[in-house]
Amino acid sequence: MDKKTEYLIIVGIVFCVVIACLSPFIASGDPDGLEKSAEDSNVPDSVEQSYLNIPMPDYTIGDSSIGEVAALIIGALVTLCLGYGLAYVVRKHN
Repeated sequence: MDKKTEYLIIVGIVFCVVIACLSPFIASGDPDGLEKSAEDSNVPDSVEQSYLNIPMPDYTIGDSSIGEVAALIIGALVTLCLGYGLAYVVRKHN
Protein backbone atom coordinates (compact mmCIF):
# COMPACT_ATOMS: atom_id res chain seq x y z
CA MET A 1 0.00 0.00 0.00
CA ASP A 2 1.49 3.34 -0.99
CA LYS A 3 1.60 6.50 1.16
CA LYS A 4 -1.25 8.17 -0.74
CA THR A 5 -3.61 5.26 -0.07
CA GLU A 6 -2.61 5.09 3.61
CA TYR A 7 -3.20 8.84 3.96
CA LEU A 8 -6.64 8.52 2.32
CA ILE A 9 -7.62 5.69 4.68
CA ILE A 10 -6.49 7.65 7.75
CA VAL A 11 -8.37 10.77 6.61
CA GLY A 12 -11.50 8.66 6.01
CA ILE A 13 -11.32 7.10 9.47
CA VAL A 14 -10.79 10.49 11.15
CA PHE A 15 -13.72 11.94 9.15
CA CYS A 16 -16.00 9.08 10.26
CA VAL A 17 -15.00 9.50 13.91
CA VAL A 18 -15.60 13.29 13.79
CA ILE A 19 -19.05 12.81 12.22
CA ALA A 20 -19.87 10.13 14.82
CA CYS A 21 -18.85 12.48 17.65
CA LEU A 22 -20.95 15.37 16.35
CA SER A 23 -24.06 13.42 15.29
CA PRO A 24 -25.80 13.12 18.68
CA PHE A 25 -25.55 16.86 19.25
CA ILE A 26 -26.88 17.97 15.85
CA ALA A 27 -29.45 15.23 15.21
CA SER A 28 -33.14 15.96 15.64
CA GLY A 29 -34.84 14.69 18.77
CA ASP A 30 -38.06 14.10 16.84
CA PRO A 31 -38.58 10.55 15.61
CA ASP A 32 -38.85 9.96 11.90
CA GLY A 33 -39.39 7.10 9.50
CA LEU A 34 -40.68 3.87 10.98
CA GLU A 35 -40.75 5.22 14.54
CA LYS A 36 -42.87 8.22 13.52
CA SER A 37 -45.25 6.01 11.51
CA ALA A 38 -45.72 3.74 14.53
CA GLU A 39 -46.52 6.75 16.74
CA ASP A 40 -48.95 8.22 14.19
CA SER A 41 -50.74 4.86 13.84
CA ASN A 42 -51.01 4.40 17.62
CA VAL A 43 -49.20 1.06 17.50
CA PRO A 44 -49.22 -0.46 21.01
CA ASP A 45 -45.89 -0.77 22.85
CA SER A 46 -46.20 -4.55 22.95
CA VAL A 47 -45.84 -4.65 19.15
CA GLU A 48 -42.75 -2.44 19.22
CA GLN A 49 -40.78 -4.81 21.48
CA SER A 50 -37.83 -6.56 19.89
CA TYR A 51 -37.49 -10.33 19.80
CA LEU A 52 -33.71 -10.12 19.48
CA ASN A 53 -31.14 -9.00 22.01
CA ILE A 54 -29.78 -5.89 20.31
CA PRO A 55 -26.34 -4.74 21.57
CA MET A 56 -26.95 -1.00 21.04
CA PRO A 57 -30.71 -0.27 20.91
CA ASP A 58 -31.64 3.18 19.63
CA TYR A 59 -27.99 3.74 18.63
CA THR A 60 -26.81 4.30 22.20
CA ILE A 61 -25.04 2.63 25.10
CA GLY A 62 -26.81 3.74 28.27
CA ASP A 63 -28.75 6.99 28.42
CA SER A 64 -26.08 9.66 27.97
CA SER A 65 -24.75 11.52 24.94
CA ILE A 66 -21.39 9.84 25.49
CA GLY A 67 -23.13 6.49 25.03
CA GLU A 68 -24.53 7.73 21.72
CA VAL A 69 -21.07 8.88 20.60
CA ALA A 70 -19.54 5.54 21.62
CA ALA A 71 -22.22 3.57 19.76
CA LEU A 72 -21.75 5.67 16.62
CA ILE A 73 -17.96 5.35 16.71
CA ILE A 74 -18.22 1.59 17.21
CA GLY A 75 -20.72 1.36 14.35
CA ALA A 76 -18.52 3.44 12.04
CA LEU A 77 -15.42 1.39 12.83
CA VAL A 78 -17.26 -1.93 12.40
CA THR A 79 -18.60 -0.72 9.04
CA LEU A 80 -15.12 0.39 7.93
CA CYS A 81 -13.64 -2.96 8.99
CA LEU A 82 -16.33 -4.90 7.15
CA GLY A 83 -15.77 -2.80 4.03
CA TYR A 84 -12.01 -3.28 4.25
CA GLY A 85 -12.47 -7.03 4.77
CA LEU A 86 -14.80 -7.29 1.79
CA ALA A 87 -12.34 -5.36 -0.40
CA TYR A 88 -9.53 -7.65 0.79
CA VAL A 89 -11.51 -10.79 -0.10
CA VAL A 90 -12.49 -9.43 -3.52
CA ARG A 91 -8.91 -8.37 -4.25
CA LYS A 92 -7.57 -11.83 -3.26
CA HIS A 93 -10.24 -13.53 -5.37
CA ASN A 94 -9.22 -11.56 -8.46
